[in-house]
Amino acid sequence: MLQGLSEFDFCVRRFKGRKGFTLIELLVVIAIIAILAAMLLPAMAAAKNKAHMIEEMSAGRQLMMAMHMYSNDFNDTIMPGYDNHAAATDSWRNPVGSPECWRYPWRLAPYVSGSIALLYSGVNQNYLKQLAANDTDPNHFLYVYIVSLCPSLGMNGSFVGGDVGEDGMPADVNAQWGAGTSIGKMTAARHPSELMVFMSAQGSPSGIDPSLTANVQQGWFRVTPPYVQTRQWAANYSPSLSPDEWGNVAPRFNNHAVAALLDGHVEEFNLQQMQDMRHWCDRATSADWKLGQSN
Repeated sequence: MLQGLSEFDFCVRRFKGRKGFTLIELLVVIAIIAILAAMLLPAMAAAKNKAHMIEEMSAGRQLMMAMHMYSNDFNDTIMPGYDNHAAATDSWRNPVGSPECWRYPWRLAPYVSGSIALLYSGVNQNYLKQLAANDTDPNHFLYVYIVSLCPSLGMNGSFVGGDVGEDGMPADVNAQWGAGTSIGKMTAARHPSELMVFMSAQGSPSGIDPSLTANVQQGWFRVTPPYVQTRQWAANYSPSLSPDEWGNVAPRFNNHAVAALLDGHVEEFNLQQMQDMRHWCDRATSADWKLGQSN
């Protein structure tokens, strides 16, 4: 220590005498941080996407458990995804109006102990919680509407359960195209481990202020097949497609979607599997099978 200097003065002089970082050094550090961030952000996004997929797979399992319980109560019958003769009650035990009660969520709700949030995942579930928490409408119209319209997974009502009164398919598919085209009984399916009942869905709600439905476009109540008598979907998938151009199926997990199969198991489908008619119709014998085509 220099003579005549206090310990504090000595430390201050030592600090002032040290060189700081140069501009080049600072820029190098900033560049390194930016590179590390660029490497970590995609990994974090991928992990978040994977977590959402796992959550949606859990929703799919809950749906299939509920469907099997419904079937046990109704002599092996599969609940139609859309039924314009049906009735339902909401979370407050009030009758649900139409067409909300015709879509599957409110009719399936009793089989998930009324915990309707189990049918939703990701941003949809969060939005439903916000709606329920801020709902001041005695009729709960918006909540009931969103629940019915935008579940995370849409139902393959065309060939499983049979949609009743929904546009797009004949009123009685089996009468027109042969028995077994649309499966009405759980035990009637020949390939239950391959037959898809629910798949990740998306849609574009209409008739409601867009600001109210902006957070629920990751869900839709039904998915439609890639082939009927002709090809119905776009030739190739692109995120720029409108939902109905890809059958309202949502490949939101890195071009994969969650699929819940009739036997109760859940898996992820890639783009090729989504378009395979053998996953849509129990009678289909090829990936591009169409109604009217012989087995």
